[in-house]
Amino acid sequence: MFGAVAAVFNIPFVDSLALYAWTNINQLFYISSLFTTLGESSPLPEGWGTQAVVITGAILLIKLLWDASNDLEDSIEDS
Repeated sequence: MFGAVAAVFNIPFVDSLALYAWTNINQLFYISSLFTTLGESSPLPEGWGTQAVVITGAILLIKLLWDASNDLEDSIEDS
């Protein structure tokens, strides 16, 4: 799936940045959840933390579902 998305954006820097984000989306989700708990002491506006949690959470959910479907396909093929 990532290869298809990366083929659309054929810019080397964007490809490597997107690959990093895709492989480390769980850590990015945890970091973005910290922004919402910081509140006013964060250097970012408060709404940005919530938006980051929603965006990274949605991407993380997609990745987890994608990995689960791949594992299910592999287990069906093995049996």
